[in-house]
Amino acid sequence: MQERLTTDCDKDAGSRGLVDVERAGALLRDALRGLVAMFALQDAILIGYLAVTTVCLLGAPPSEVRAECVLRNLAGIAALVSLCVFVRRATFVPRLLRSVVYRLSLVGAFLLNYLSLRTLLPTVRSDSLDAELLHLDLLLFRVEPALWMERFNTRPVVEWFSFFYFSYFFICFLSMALAVWVARLGRGTTEYAVGTSLVYCIGQLGYMAVPAYGPIQALSHLYQGPLDGGFFWGCVSSVVQAGGAMKDVFPSLHTAAPLWFALYTFHRARTDRRLFWPAVVAAFFSLNIIISTMLLRWHYAVDVVAGVALAVGVAWLTPRLVRWEEGFRARMDQPQPWSFR
Repeated sequence: MQERLTTDCDKDAGSRGLVDVERAGALLRDALRGLVAMFALQDAILIGYLAVTTVCLLGAPPSEVRAECVLRNLAGIAALVSLCVFVRRATFVPRLLRSVVYRLSLVGAFLLNYLSLRTLLPTVRSDSLDAELLHLDLLLFRVEPALWMERFNTRPVVEWFSFFYFSYFFICFLSMALAVWVARLGRGTTEYAVGTSLVYCIGQLGYMAVPAYGPIQALSHLYQGPLDGGFFWGCVSSVVQAGGAMKDVFPSLHTAAPLWFALYTFHRARTDRRLFWPAVVAAFFSLNIIISTMLLRWHYAVDVVAGVALAVGVAWLTPRLVRWEEGFRARMDQPQPWSFR
């Protein structure tokens, strides 16, 4: 009798344990479903970037600037989380309004993240690795391209490449306008948002890992004279001095971003032939911008190689990540990121 009672108690305990496990699993699935309902992959990338940079800041020596940067990052995380909750949960607000707010806010997040680098980068790393990057260039290429290209320091050449370097800002704006505002919202929009988030977040983390000022400052004593530029070189210099991060060298985002936009457009042209010639134009601009980064003395060759690798890697990875997200959302019975139902 005692053995039977013991066996019955064990069965009851096992049943309760199984019920508890099932209940915990159900709660976990509900929590995961709630997170998927509020956050898209690009949101997670941007929030993750701010979280990682906050950890990097907390590892830096205490200072008033560090405290300001940490508070700014925390405010950014809170703003992004609030934005995602609003656009995907505030169903009492018209869908169009939520869509517009979300797209504008994403653009603002990219811009603010970049502008904050001017104070964030020297706070995280006060040193410079220019000597190491120069050594890599000489080791791999037997020459420093920024110095070798000084032979082309003439007004027409400098102005030509200054125009293309300056066009980077218009390319960023135009690609965003076409992919997020003009094109029909769907997989293409998601691929653009995810890929662009990866390019900029990985690239800006690279700035923190490999801080450097670039040849224009580190090798200034080796040049025979300043660049012989005119209007467009003046525009480039003014913009960099006004808003540049100053230690944003490795990888070259002036290389990675335009190349990513060109590769993305070629990828979309496989299903929409109207995009083929825009992709060709984007590739032409990208090539000239890549050359300009070294001729105008902003980047070492290894920065450019890293930028190309970043763009190509993101172009390969992004469609696969987006297909995975679509399948995961379907299994969670949640809408796609841009539906705003």
